[in-house]
Amino acid sequence: MERCHKAGALGVGELGDKGRGLGATANALGIHIDDPHMDPILEKCADLHMPVNIHVGEDKWMYEPMDASNDGLMNAWTWRITNTPGVLQHDEVVDTLERAVKKHPRTIFIACHLANCCTDLDHLGAMLDKYPNLYADIGARFAELSPIPRAASQFFHRYQDRILYGTDMNPVAEMYRVTFRLLETADEHFYPAYFRHYHWPLHAWALPNEVLKKIYRDNAVKLFAAPIR
Repeated sequence: MERCHKAGALGVGELGDKGRGLGATANALGIHIDDPHMDPILEKCADLHMPVNIHVGEDKWMYEPMDASNDGLMNAWTWRITNTPGVLQHDEVVDTLERAVKKHPRTIFIACHLANCCTDLDHLGAMLDKYPNLYADIGARFAELSPIPRAASQFFHRYQDRILYGTDMNPVAEMYRVTFRLLETADEHFYPAYFRHYHWPLHAWALPNEVLKKIYRDNAVKLFAAPIR
């Protein structure tokens, strides 16, 4: 890590734990971010002022029965999580992140995909309220938030200093156009071609310029330019 930092690395990640643990393989489970073996690594990240970008869990749909009652089945089937011994379920794996964030207050954590709490933004909001070293990015969760435009907009307003723009999708022009449209306009009930596999309409969030500026750029500059105070 010290070598990478000297070579110009600004952060660590993306670490990934969808319930099987960090470094899990098809035949073995890995450790979770709150495991004591991770403590020296996370403390070194704090020493070097390198934020940790981590993906915990998946959307709630991926843990639910794969049947006609699953609203997110178009994605849930592909990214489903098994309920087998040793595999943490949604809230359990999110809790590992919270424990790590609490245990390492000097280390900056960026939770990918809003910590996969799109179905319960209050869960993530409660963590953001408690831990000033926790941030979140919105990558690949645009369509998941679009059915709740008022709640999403309120969330972005409240946590405008803690949210970062991300995509985690194919870097093509249409993808950027749609994500910008969701963040910047008040458009309602539209079906962009880029999200054609979703079976619901999208509704935009109409964020003001001062909030957009933080999400698009300023929060990232802050995180990667100086240690947490």
